[in-house]
Amino acid sequence: MFLFSLKIATCNCHSEIQKSGFQKAKNSYKITKTGRMPTCINENSGLAKAWQDDYYWTINDSGGNAELYMINPKGRVFDTLLVNDSKNIDWEDLAKDDNGHIYVGDFGNNNQNRKDLTIYKFRNGKTEKITFHYADQDHFPAKDKVFDCEAFFWYGGRLYLFSKDWSRKHLTHLYSLPDKAGDYALLPEQNIFLKSPVTSADVSPNGKEFALLSYGKIYIFEISDGKINFSKPKSCVKVGRNQMEAIAYVNDTDLLMTNEQRKIYRVNRR
Repeated sequence: MFLFSLKIATCNCHSEIQKSGFQKAKNSYKITKTGRMPTCINENSGLAKAWQDDYYWTINDSGGNAELYMINPKGRVFDTLLVNDSKNIDWEDLAKDDNGHIYVGDFGNNNQNRKDLTIYKFRNGKTEKITFHYADQDHFPAKDKVFDCEAFFWYGGRLYLFSKDWSRKHLTHLYSLPDKAGDYALLPEQNIFLKSPVTSADVSPNGKEFALLSYGKIYIFEISDGKINFSKPKSCVKVGRNQMEAIAYVNDTDLLMTNEQRKIYRVNRR
């Protein structure tokens, strides 16, 4: 853990700037610890804005209860919701649409052998299932370790997923599928070199950018003409702070993020 933490603390954006067209973060930014979650959220993974301002839904990772926890930036728990008709096999991220549905990504696949990848669509006690598989995965477990995902968000009626590449190529793949119940076969739409594995994602409230969180960095992309792709990388922000697992926009510029040590941080980009 010490060596891992040291690696995260000393990582930089040089590779992504050279190979993927990112710019150094031009805006001044400040990272502030705002709180820590209680031990009942002992393996936090995923954030999504709740209905009230400055409150967020979060979840536990694999094997945790099938529940959503409402927290504030200090880490205090205000509510718990059971996601009916669901099971936490490997929950990894949360998303929310404009109609108040919460999407729970049960698609963690570290061992590259799952055939039950699921996104739960939840609102008012009702749960729908969106299932999918990778159309180009032929072996279980896969020989090429690129069929894992820990990050997604909702945008314009679709869910956008970002892979966590365990290979030496460090290529993050982009997938998308409708936000409606069904079973889907996914093929990668694009890829980009990101040296740090992606663990969470979110889109800004104004729909002008999206952010990918990795263990030590945040990657910001511009959204142009309503299209989600990697064509306009904006900035790479070094954040460190151990193993980062979840991110959500506070407003159109600032971000909230959490790590596996239950700590919560705000990133001010002003």
